[in-house]
Amino acid sequence: MKRILLTTAICATLPLAAHAEDILIRADLSAATVFAAGADVTRVGAVAIPAGRHRLLIAMPDMDAAELPQITGPEGVRFGPPQPVYGHPIEEGALDNAAQSAARSALEVAEDAVAEAQDALTEGAAAIRSIETQQAYIAAILRGGENGVAMPEDLTQVPLFLATLGAETERLAAEMLTAQIARRDFAEALSDAQQGFADAARTFQALTPFGTQINVFAIDVTTADPIEADVALEYFTRNAAWRPSYELDLDTDTGALAIDRFVTLQTYGPARWQDVEVVFSTSDPQRSRVPSELSSIPARLIDPAQDGRAEALSRVAEGAAFADAVPAPASSGIVQLGFGNAAMVGAVSSPVITAEFAGLSVSYLYPEPVSVAANGEVLLAFDTLELAVETENRAVPRWDETAFLVAMVENDTGEPILPGSARFYRDGALMGDGSLPLIAIGAEAEMAFGALDHLQLTWIDRSLAEGDRGLFVSSNTQSRGIAFGVENTGAEAETVRILYATPFAEQEDLELDLTLSPRPSEEDIDDQRGIHGWDIEVASGEEETIEMTVDFEFPDGQILVWQP
Repeated sequence: MKRILLTTAICATLPLAAHAEDILIRADLSAATVFAAGADVTRVGAVAIPAGRHRLLIAMPDMDAAELPQITGPEGVRFGPPQPVYGHPIEEGALDNAAQSAARSALEVAEDAVAEAQDALTEGAAAIRSIETQQAYIAAILRGGENGVAMPEDLTQVPLFLATLGAETERLAAEMLTAQIARRDFAEALSDAQQGFADAARTFQALTPFGTQINVFAIDVTTADPIEADVALEYFTRNAAWRPSYELDLDTDTGALAIDRFVTLQTYGPARWQDVEVVFSTSDPQRSRVPSELSSIPARLIDPAQDGRAEALSRVAEGAAFADAVPAPASSGIVQLGFGNAAMVGAVSSPVITAEFAGLSVSYLYPEPVSVAANGEVLLAFDTLELAVETENRAVPRWDETAFLVAMVENDTGEPILPGSARFYRDGALMGDGSLPLIAIGAEAEMAFGALDHLQLTWIDRSLAEGDRGLFVSSNTQSRGIAFGVENTGAEAETVRILYATPFAEQEDLELDLTLSPRPSEEDIDDQRGIHGWDIEVASGEEETIEMTVDFEFPDGQILVWQP
């Protein structure tokens, strides 16, 4: 089988059949490479092509979303470019697959059942009207008078006459009761039949059958010999997307981190994804493939007296210089936990995922055919990654009430961990929702796994009684005393890493004298000035405190801006 591009010309030298015919086929989605936005999809259908030149009609429920269509077929067949045709008429059920055909038959049976139940109810109502007519006649007899029936002239016949009326009245009453019960049963049977019809109709519509007017790609085909084979239509569609998600469970006893990976496949539009071979790709086919073009930018001088743009351009240049001088805030690298709407599932047996690398792009072949429900979304279990971690009890006394458990991991899986929503568990207990950043192969990352309530943090401003404690201090000297630490209310000793942002001065006119007791275990962590850390062993029931004093001195008339 070979690919025939759209530009392939129809071979006019091949012998043609006496007459051309339209060949209508159904080509279902069979394979797709799904990107973060969009997908390359393939439809495959079986076709029998007589010798000569004909027109192949491929049903396309999503034709408006099909971009760059290409047709692939067997050797010896020439294909023209796909041409869209809208509203092509077909016979009802002409393109049903096996499931749709069975559902259509079930719907027809259900429709017949409704008609039969309706007929039975109508017959039951007619029987009741017949009995009511007979009862009305007897009632007229019993009324007598001008509109009634005269009594027999032979008085000896009166008892027989009355007995006959009584017997008929009793018979009609019994028949009426039987008819009313039958009508009730017929009404219930009709209700059941109507419900069955509604269920069959929903089942049938859920299979998205073709109607009697469809959109098709019309493709001229020419072959010297009759042939029976599969043809494939490939195109790009924007009506599909995927995103990864995760469940992370940290075992604090073993230090193992299990990352269950999931992928959510979303589809849009009328195309039905049923038993499709899917590859999930991280590449972006819509990314620009060409570099930017440059044009000459000469330097010019502007006379402010003659051009009012000079002042504005000067302000723009000053603003750019200021932006370049301001450093970007450093990232702690910790995944922050917050409750979101990540969709996860429970324990699922993980399939074997095959990853293929093409430069920085990764493609994952899902090992099972994928079907997407009517809501256009399916959550698929990928696999589980196992990582060894190092953990620490991290405390930030100035801002938090407790310490937090932080895990440091290195991605040694051999493939990148893609960014996505995540749910974090610690020893099986849910700690919260959040997200994972991109973790490249061999890269390190930090992940937080919730608060440690037995490690209570303290922070005391010992200089409160000495006056001003705000951000702005106007006197030329200022002394502050701060105490911070952690209390271990648990049953076992814990090692806690305490982090604190201590003051530092970058201006020559501002002098400060900083005293820390005990001294920090590490200073200027990650090259962030003033960010110090203490690794402290805290016994059960004990509290460890760090004392900080700082003295500021600066010229009169200046304002000190600082908050401990």
